[in-house]
Amino acid sequence: MKADTVDLRRIFGRDVRYTVPLFQRPYVWDRDDNWAALWEDIRRTVERSEQAAQAGEAVAPHFLGAVVFDEAPHMSSDLETRQVIDGQQRLTTLQLFLFAARLSATSRDHEKSVRLLSKFLENDEDLFDRARHPDHLYKVWPTNADRAEFRSVMLGKGGTGRLISAVGYFQQEIDKWLAEAPEPQERLGALVQTMREHLRLVVIDLEEHDDAQVVFETLNSRGTPLEHADLVKNLLFRDAEHAGADIDRLYKTYWAPFDQAEWRTEQTTGRITRSRLDVFLTYWLTMRTQREFTSSALFKEFERWLRSASVPTEEVFAELTRYAEIYERLDQYPSHGVEGRFLYRMKVMQMSTPMPLLLFLYGLSDDVLSPERRRNAVRAIDSYLVRRAILNLSNRDYNHVFRELVAAAAQEPEHADEVIGKTLSAMRGQHRHWPSDAEFRTALEQDPLYARLYRHRVRILLEALEDELRTDHTEQLTAPVGDQLGAKLTIEHVMPQSWRENWPPLEGDPNEGADRDELVHTLGNLTLVTARLNPTLGNMAWDSKRQWLGEHSLLRLTHGTLLNPPPTSDISEWASSWDEHRIRDRGAHLASLALRIWPSAAELFAASVATGSADQ
Repeated sequence: MKADTVDLRRIFGRDVRYTVPLFQRPYVWDRDDNWAALWEDIRRTVERSEQAAQAGEAVAPHFLGAVVFDEAPHMSSDLETRQVIDGQQRLTTLQLFLFAARLSATSRDHEKSVRLLSKFLENDEDLFDRARHPDHLYKVWPTNADRAEFRSVMLGKGGTGRLISAVGYFQQEIDKWLAEAPEPQERLGALVQTMREHLRLVVIDLEEHDDAQVVFETLNSRGTPLEHADLVKNLLFRDAEHAGADIDRLYKTYWAPFDQAEWRTEQTTGRITRSRLDVFLTYWLTMRTQREFTSSALFKEFERWLRSASVPTEEVFAELTRYAEIYERLDQYPSHGVEGRFLYRMKVMQMSTPMPLLLFLYGLSDDVLSPERRRNAVRAIDSYLVRRAILNLSNRDYNHVFRELVAAAAQEPEHADEVIGKTLSAMRGQHRHWPSDAEFRTALEQDPLYARLYRHRVRILLEALEDELRTDHTEQLTAPVGDQLGAKLTIEHVMPQSWRENWPPLEGDPNEGADRDELVHTLGNLTLVTARLNPTLGNMAWDSKRQWLGEHSLLRLTHGTLLNPPPTSDISEWASSWDEHRIRDRGAHLASLALRIWPSAAELFAASVATGSADQ
C-alpha cells in the first residue's frame, strides 16, 4: 500500500467520488463523542492561523487522522472513483461540516467562500450525466442506509436524522463563533483557507495485492470502535463481491433491516453492553457452532465457522434473516401463554443463556417439532431454571449446559422435548442438577425466601402462583407485570417483619415467637400488593390488615389462600387470626401449586411420551 499526507485540496479539491461500500456500517458519529471534538480542532487551527498571520509566521498543520481507499470495482462516469475502506465516518463528517460552512457563508453573502466551499462539495457536471447519475454530483457517497438522508441534506430539504443534526450543530457553532469576531467576514475567509490548506489527512491507497478485508479489520475509526456486526457484514459482502454476486440485491433482500436503529441500540447482557445485533449474532453463532467463545471473539469465531463450514454466502444471509425474524417474534408471544410467561421470567432474572436453544427450537418447522412438543421443551427449561433459582443454586455453568442441550436436541430434533428432559434430568453436581420435588417443596415451605433470594425471584414466584390460581372466569388472565408506574406489584409480609409491635406470640409458645423471625420470610406469609398499598399496611395488626386487603386487593393469591382458607386446609375460623399454623398451611398449599407450574423431570418426560404416542 502507499501512504501519503495530504491537505483537503488533494482530497476534495478535484473532481472525484469517494463511495462507501454498502457493507460498511451506517453513520454513527455524534455530537458529544465526535462532532464537538472535530469542531474544536478546526476552530483552534483557524485561530492559530490568525495569530500566525499577524506575526508573519508559518501555520503548523493539524492532522485529522487516516483514511484508506481502494480501487472502485465499477466505473459509471468519467469521474475518478475510489472506495472508502476506512475513514468513512470522518470523510462524511467533513462533508457535513463543509456544507454547514457554506450555509453560513451564504447567509452572510460571502460569495468567494461559497464558491470555494462548493468546489469541495460538488463535482463538475460536465463530467457525468446528471440525468442518469444525479448522485455523482457529490464528492462523498455514503453507504446505502444513509444515502436518502445525505441526499436530503445536500439538497437543503431538512428533516430529521443524525446527518441533518450534524449540519445543524456545525452551522450553529460556526455562526456563534463568527459573531464573536470583530470582523466576521475575515474570520470566515480564514476558516475556508484553513479547511483548504491547514488540515491534513493520512491517505492510504491500497494496491493490487493488498487485502482490503485485513485492513478494514485492523483499523478503527476515531472514537467509535467497530462493532463485530460491522466486521461480519464486511466479511460477507466482500466474499459475495469476490464471487461475482449482486451485492445490492443481497443488501436489500437480507441485510438492510440490520442497519436500522432498532438493531443498533445498545443492550446489556451480564456485565457487557453492546448492540442488539451483536447480541443476536452471538446467540445465533452459539446455536450454530455449539462452541464457547467470549463476546470479544465473536467476529473471529464467525470467520472461523464461515471458512470451515463452506456455506454459500447467500445461504448465510438467508439464515441470519430467518433467525432474526424468529428472535424478534420471541418478544411478541402473549403474556398469558407458556412462552410469554417463560420469556418474561428470563428477562426479570436477566437470564440470556437459554437463547441459543430457543432459537434452535423455534427454528424447527412444526412438521419437525410440533407446537405442543416445543411448549413441553420450554416448560422443561422453565422448571429447571426456576427450581434452581428458588434453591439459590449457582448459574455459573449455564453456558455449558445450554450448549449441550442444543447439541443433544440437534441429534433428535423431532423429539427435542424428550431429549431436553432426559439431558437435564441426567445432569449431576451442584452447578447443574435439576432439583427434585422434595428439594423444591422443602425450599418453598421452609426456607426464608424473602431474606435469602433476590426480590425479583420472589416476585416472579408469587406472580406465577397468582396466574395459576386464576381461571377462565377470572376478570384478567394474568397478574399485572412490568415496570410501568402502578403496574408492578410489590411483595408484602402478611405478618410483618417487625411483628412484636402488634402481633403477640401464641399462648403457651415456649419460644415466645422466636421462630417467627425466619417464618415471616417464608412463602406462606408473602403476597402481592400495589406499591401504593404496601406502605399503608406496614406493621398494622391482623384485623386492620385483613380489612385493608379485603377492600383493596383483587388477587386470587390474597382472597383465595389468605383471607379465605386454602382448599387443603382444615383449620377452622381461618380468618380470625394470622399465625404460624396458617402460614405453614398456606405455604404447603402454595408449594403444591408451584410443583404443578414447574413439574419435575419425570412428570414432564411422561407428558412428552404421552404426546409422542398421540402423534403416532
